[in-house]
Amino acid sequence: MAPSIKHIYIAHSCLFINGELVLKAENPIFVKFLKEIYNFAEVKYPKYFKMDGLSKLGFLAAEVLLQNIAISGIAEKQGIVLENRASTWLIDMQHQETINDRGNYFPSPANFVYTLPNVMTGEICIRLGFKGENAVFVNSGFDPIFVVNYIKSLFAAHKTDFMLGGYVDADDEYYEAFMFYADRENQNLLSGKEMATIYQQLKQKAQEINY
Repeated sequence: MAPSIKHIYIAHSCLFINGELVLKAENPIFVKFLKEIYNFAEVKYPKYFKMDGLSKLGFLAAEVLLQNIAISGIAEKQGIVLENRASTWLIDMQHQETINDRGNYFPSPANFVYTLPNVMTGEICIRLGFKGENAVFVNSGFDPIFVVNYIKSLFAAHKTDFMLGGYVDADDEYYEAFMFYADRENQNLLSGKEMATIYQQLKQKAQEINY
């Protein structure tokens, strides 16, 4: 039975689309694997190369998920809600290093801008033209029930017609992205329990492939 909600999962050098493994990294290094996804999806977006690692991961998850999906309607009713665990840890550490080095003290504005997790969702919204809800919640782990209920509340309040939801996280030890979308037509199919089950299944699959 096909999943009711389209989704994507990226972790452990694997890219899954709707539960199917479509790409296994030739190079397990995080940034190099992201470049493989970028080429695999035939993305053409020069601004991508200026992004930090977390933003690149979220951007590619959205880009691949929504390939061949026609998004129409009012931009103010299109948005994204994500969670993550480490906020912007990767770029925070890079920025801190520039502050610690008193002999070469030059904090980079290019790094500093990415020390806010909403910049990741902002990059996605700019690319997609979304002008509605834009939120990143920092949690100890992915809580699909919370994210789905939040999105459903936006639909119920007639504040949105199209939403991306999920989890995008990266630190110096791992990276992971799980993203799905729902629109006004399929919102009744959106289930926190189903998203939780799919997420755990894909997490386990990716781990098994790499052991």
